[in-house]
Amino acid sequence: MADDEDEIDEDAPVVEVKDLDVPVAASPSPGEEKLLAPPKYEVRPGLGEKFQAANVREIILTTMQEQLMGRQYRSDQAPRWAKVIANGIRQRVQELDMKRYKIVVQTMVIEMKGAGVKCAQRCIWDPETDDYADGLYRNETIFGYSTVYGLYMY
Repeated sequence: MADDEDEIDEDAPVVEVKDLDVPVAASPSPGEEKLLAPPKYEVRPGLGEKFQAANVREIILTTMQEQLMGRQYRSDQAPRWAKVIANGIRQRVQELDMKRYKIVVQTMVIEMKGAGVKCAQRCIWDPETDDYADGLYRNETIFGYSTVYGLYMY
């Protein structure tokens, strides 16, 4: 009965299938050669395209001052302030148009009570292309710290 499956119904209508998404390549005439551009593989940022740590540090400091200056620490508002600061920093850093960089922002806002704070971060990255910038803001009751990582996307 396997042979019955291979039979074609001659009375069935013929449907022509065209794939419109696939471009048809025209073959060049015998004396004409088409030159292709060489492929680009960017594994390193070009000159002047590296992570701009100095500019990012200024953005961090101005954004934190705009959001935290003149405020007193409130535990119910601190998470919202940290989110607003992180989003503001990220948007301003993205406006610097550092091509092929993934921007990651980490912000914390804590209360100043006289106790010490120790923070550590560990990252695996390419030291030739990846970089970070950080900044801190303090007043009588607030301690704010932000870090911006610029990771080059190969």
